[in-house]
Amino acid sequence: MEHFLREEKNKKLLRKQILSKRDQLCQESILQKSVEIWKNLTQTTIYQKADIIFTYVSAKTEAQTLPFFEKMWENNKKIAVPITESNRNMTFVILNDKKELTEIKWGIPEPKKENSIAITPTEKSLFLVPAVAMDIKGNRIGYGGGYYDTYFQKQKKGCKIGYLFQLQVVKHIYDVEQTDIALDGMVTESGICFFRGGCKYE
Repeated sequence: MEHFLREEKNKKLLRKQILSKRDQLCQESILQKSVEIWKNLTQTTIYQKADIIFTYVSAKTEAQTLPFFEKMWENNKKIAVPITESNRNMTFVILNDKKELTEIKWGIPEPKKENSIAITPTEKSLFLVPAVAMDIKGNRIGYGGGYYDTYFQKQKKGCKIGYLFQLQVVKHIYDVEQTDIALDGMVTESGICFFRGGCKYE
């Protein structure tokens, strides 16, 4: 993974800088890069042995996950997607069909909670985690809501992989807070890498 963006030391400025660059990508480029990210992910043992894929539902200029849900089901994976709640809490529920994504929160489709079955990760589960930026130590900057950090403070099982474009990778995120949860690895269109020894099945 090369060609790092020169990062800002202030987290808010870095978030603004990277989102600005990501928003300049055209839809064709977003999809093309997302296909490469998906290919890199599926070549790993950690994906091939995963029982449940805990994934975000992509929106706008994010690295796309939604186009690959059918492939996940074809690969005999269960899919779990998040439902956001109050106080930075988040619940993952099983998704059986894209048509279940009928609620819109923050511009992102979600299933209706009352029609959904909550699920927790196992040791063999894989998280595809959205990120505005990541560094080469696994530190992550999200969108500022704190939902994933709060969730990972409670749920320790599963392999946590940042799913993002190479332009979002920086050498160092400076103002890491105690509540920020580092991820186990990252995958971009340039490749995949793991930190601190990686995950159990890699």
